[in-house]
Amino acid sequence: MPLQRVQPIFLFGFGGVGRAVLRQLVAARPMHAQRLGLRLEIMGIADSRHILVNPNGLPTDALQRLHDIKVTTGALFDESAPFGMSPHSRAYQQLEGGVDALANPQSPSDFVLPQGTIIVDTTASEAGVPLLLRCRYNGWRAVLANKLPLAGSLDWWYEIATPFNRWETTCGSAMPVISTLNTLLNAGDDVQRIEGSLSGTLAYLASQLEVGVPFGVAVREAKRLGYTEPDPRQDLSGRDAARKALIMARMLGYQLDMDGVSIESLYPSSMESLTADEFLVAVDALDDDMARRAVELSSGGRKLRYAAVIADGRCGVQLIGADATTKLGAVNASDSIVVFTTRHFNSNPLAVSGRGAGQDVTAMGVLGDVMSLAM
Repeated sequence: MPLQRVQPIFLFGFGGVGRAVLRQLVAARPMHAQRLGLRLEIMGIADSRHILVNPNGLPTDALQRLHDIKVTTGALFDESAPFGMSPHSRAYQQLEGGVDALANPQSPSDFVLPQGTIIVDTTASEAGVPLLLRCRYNGWRAVLANKLPLAGSLDWWYEIATPFNRWETTCGSAMPVISTLNTLLNAGDDVQRIEGSLSGTLAYLASQLEVGVPFGVAVREAKRLGYTEPDPRQDLSGRDAARKALIMARMLGYQLDMDGVSIESLYPSSMESLTADEFLVAVDALDDDMARRAVELSSGGRKLRYAAVIADGRCGVQLIGADATTKLGAVNASDSIVVFTTRHFNSNPLAVSGRGAGQDVTAMGVLGDVMSLAM
């Protein structure tokens, strides 16, 4: 077995995706050691409230206990005595304040990430942006599953979207959307148009509308199946799909922010003031309008899609009727797809499709990004 090179990792976020990354990383260690002579060493984990670090790496048994404690209690550790040790054990540092404290340290001595550390951001928050902005100046690199920093300020984009970082899973889970687009751009191809179905939730709702299921019924069923956020309006607003589209548009050089993205919400702004439970009742009032829209867009055998379209300096997400003979129209409603029309892929555009959501699939994509930087 070759000598192992150690790559320090810091997990930024310990929700479902973060924990799946941990599980997959630990499980892959024997393979990494055998094939690559590499060990990914998790030196610290931060959630929204706490940070736990060990400069020498968190032992595997400690990682398992952290995982189990987080699942059962929602906390990163038992504040009174993590792992049965004194909170002041020299082997571990505990810092209050979680991601915010790490992103905005009060003192440089609080905790210092060594050069070469790969920061893995699986949060859904902008709290870590200050840390990400310091990456290139401190010898760190970043892997993002978090869309918010890349779809935020253009100033953030120019600092974070560099060749030293990776963000594959922001636009399609483990589907190779970002790497494919980078390949096209780096090879000098002219990417003229990108279109895609980027939200599994909205793809499901479109498929239900297409076969005549009332909109309110479809929304409630999507929530029951776990396809939506706890408040379905987070999906129905279209903003999550818009962020994915904006990231790809910015990769094309479009000088856009979220205000410049055309977004069709599937509910009116008058429903914003309702609670989530109230919305799930009131959504039935949209049935007739959505049914009429579905019939119009799917006439002539077209397929109903909630699609992103990026072309000619513009970017938008909306319900469309896609010709059934096109790649966007032919894809299974349960799958995500991104279609690239370029100078070289013109009459037969290049498509990337497959499962575009899920914690384990996203974690696999994150780990793939980590490995591309570690190698």
